[in-house]
Amino acid sequence: MFGPGNLGDEAMLVAAFENLPERRIIPWPSYAAGRAMNRLIEMRRRPHLLVGGGTLVHGGSTGWLDYVEMRWKQGAKVSFFGTGISFTPEEISSRTEPYRRWCNILNQSAHVHLRGPKSVAVAREMGVEAEVFGDFAFMLHDPRISVIDQSKRENSIGLNFGHCLADQNDFENKSVELVAKLSKIFKLAFYTVVDTDDAVTRRIIEQSGLSSYQYTIEDHFYDPHAFMASARLHRAFIGLKLHAAGLAMVAGVPTVMIAYKDKSFDFMAPIETAYPGLVTLPLDANDLHSRIDDLLANPQKYVVSDAIGELANHQRTLLRRIYGRE
Repeated sequence: MFGPGNLGDEAMLVAAFENLPERRIIPWPSYAAGRAMNRLIEMRRRPHLLVGGGTLVHGGSTGWLDYVEMRWKQGAKVSFFGTGISFTPEEISSRTEPYRRWCNILNQSAHVHLRGPKSVAVAREMGVEAEVFGDFAFMLHDPRISVIDQSKRENSIGLNFGHCLADQNDFENKSVELVAKLSKIFKLAFYTVVDTDDAVTRRIIEQSGLSSYQYTIEDHFYDPHAFMASARLHRAFIGLKLHAAGLAMVAGVPTVMIAYKDKSFDFMAPIETAYPGLVTLPLDANDLHSRIDDLLANPQKYVVSDAIGELANHQRTLLRRIYGRE
């Protein structure tokens, strides 16, 4: 289950195709032509529904809950792998309708393996026995991508900006300060991973006063392998969107992740609980610059691809045991 044109969702879809028997997979996207897709799925109904990907279990009104509930009622064996859970304290205490419906599904699911410990803790409040699986996109890890010798990296920095779901003006102003500082030393590569990143990125570039030779902009909405191939040689990556920073980590790039939601912590916890490159909003400019200076001086402290590789092997083994590899 995924949202097309969003690199994070596309990454998890690619990981599914690469790690599950292809003949068993029919992706269910949130396309506008949902009714036609539903008819296709009805014609090619499968006995298993794997709910994997982003924070699909939450208190908002989306088609995900309706679809999962429909397939569950039709008798599909529902399982959750790498999914995040997010309910507000008010939604939990008042047991809202989406909360109750998800409770029913989760409590009767075949397997519940979630993105990180925060999601597992919420699941247990819902009466569900769950385990940590890690993010589905970890399975894109390939040790051949990583650059082991840090001296072979290019004199460039990868950056991702977008809507931060907090004080946007403050975020953009501090991002402008950061870009202006980095541009004096490095060539900058700006990455957009969903279309709404573009306007924010261009505002920051304009306000930073960059000349065209100082930067590039790359759109990566669909192909996680192309993103990682592009990002792998940077000296560092600084990203807001979870799977911009996250896929840079998978590719072995020293990374600072700007945690704009709890899901950033949920993503990181299975890899390294005390990761030094995780910064929170609102940004503290001095702290952010200090972390980046430390990263540039000690890049290996900010490389977690080996830990991701170990977790990815565990994920593949578990999926192979449950679904087979035909």
